[in-house]
This record gives sequence, C-alpha cells and structure tokens, in this order.
Amino acid sequence: MKLPKSISVKRCHGLGNVVLLLPVLDHLFASGSKIHLVTNEKWIKTFSALRPNFEITSTIKPETIDLDEMTSQILPNQHRTDELAHLLGLNSSIASPRISMPLDYSKSFVYLRGSIVFAPEATHPSRQWPTGYCCQLKGLFPEDKLVIIGIRKDSSIPCDVDLRGQLETEDLFEVVSVAKTVITMDSAVLHIAASMRKPTVAIFGGIDIKYRIRDDQPVIVLQSNMICCPCNKKETCEGRYDCIKSIKPVHVFQAVRQAEHVEKLEVF
Repeated sequence: MKLPKSISVKRCHGLGNVVLLLPVLDHLFASGSKIHLVTNEKWIKTFSALRPNFEITSTIKPETIDLDEMTSQILPNQHRTDELAHLLGLNSSIASPRISMPLDYSKSFVYLRGSIVFAPEATHPSRQWPTGYCCQLKGLFPEDKLVIIGIRKDSSIPCDVDLRGQLETEDLFEVVSVAKTVITMDSAVLHIAASMRKPTVAIFGGIDIKYRIRDDQPVIVLQSNMICCPCNKKETCEGRYDCIKSIKPVHVFQAVRQAEHVEKLEVF
C-alpha cells in the first residue's frame, strides 16, 4: 500500500486514545508521511513536546480524517491501536505505544520520585472502583508515599499527596514519569504509564484486557473471573458492575508488591 505524503487526523475523544494513536502516527511518519494531529487544545503542548516532528493543532483541515466519528459506534473487538491503524488503512503490525519524557521537560515533581501514584478516576461506572476501597489503600502502604491524581476531587481519600484537580496535562505526564509504581483503572493513566514502561497495576471492569494492553507492557491486570466478564460493554448486570467490585484492596496490595519486581523495559 502506498502511504500518503501527508495525513491529517482528528482524535479528541479521550487522552488515552491519543496515546494509543501515537504508534500509528509514528509508523506513518517513519514511512515518510507528514503528520497533522487535531486534538484537544489542552493537550497540544504536551503532545508537541513528545512528538516535535508532528504538526499538532486544534484546527480541522478539509482533508482531516475524523477518528472520533469513525469509532463512535464501534464496540471493542481488537486492541485500540490496531483498530485505529485499520481505520487509517494500515495492515502493518504496529508496536505498543512508547513515551519518553524530553530532557528539557519540567522537573517540578522530582520530589515525588519513587512514589506510588494512584489514579482512582474513570469515565464510566463500569470502570470505577468503589470509594471505600480507595480509602483503604494508604493503610496497606504505610511506608510508601501515596500520591493521588485525577481531574475531580469528589471524595476524601487518605494519602500523602492529593493532586486531583491541580495538574495540567504536562504535569500529569511528569508525575507518572517519576512514579515507582502506578495503580489505575482502565483509563488514560493506564496508557500513559504503560507507554512509559512503568510497573503498573490496572483494575479492570468488563473490557477484555487484550483490547487495551499488550504483552510487552509491564502491567499486572486485576480482573474478575466471573462468567459474565469480560462483557465488552454488553452488560447484563443492570448497572451493578459486580466484576470491578470483586477486586479488593488486598488484591491491589499483592499486585503492587509483585509489580515492584517487574523488570522495567527500555523506552526509545
């Protein structure tokens, strides 16, 4: 297949989705295509630093391919990176997302180096861990610095540092980059951490993990073995989401200790 000399794509739906798109755009760029990415204005600074050879704006061009519209009605059926590649006409094998922080990036959060970073937030109840479980984590890690990140500070969760509602996008990436281990739901933070090759514990609801995580990523997944799981957004539980509630704090504690022994993979 002859690749275009330039390609303009729009992806504004979900920060994690943009991370999962990056290896597709990297593949096109390495093959000689000029890349224009249309994304959320709040994310432009960060992705421009991560991919300085791309043109990244919030301006749609007449030839822009709208990946948000193309995926709006698609139920999960393959890894999201492969899905996006196929929508752009690629049949090549696409690598896992990789992110390394630029050397001149802000170092405002060096004091958090070695922390356990916990991202309790998710965009849907099926991916949201109960608040009561979140509140138990600090008690399980009394000797570790527990840092909480997220957009909404809608409940009090015991921790050492609560950064919810305080981070710009570039700050979020930096905090994840200095973490020792990351605990997260099926959310953007999962994809950021996995792309940085951070030892990560991911708490999953009903989405098949093979649609979100690759084998070469240092992610320990906690997911229910209930017969209805994974349902891939075809829920039969009438909104109870028993699958994610079955993952207890002690399971997370054990997984974090296991993750600490996962060899960190190199990033480019």
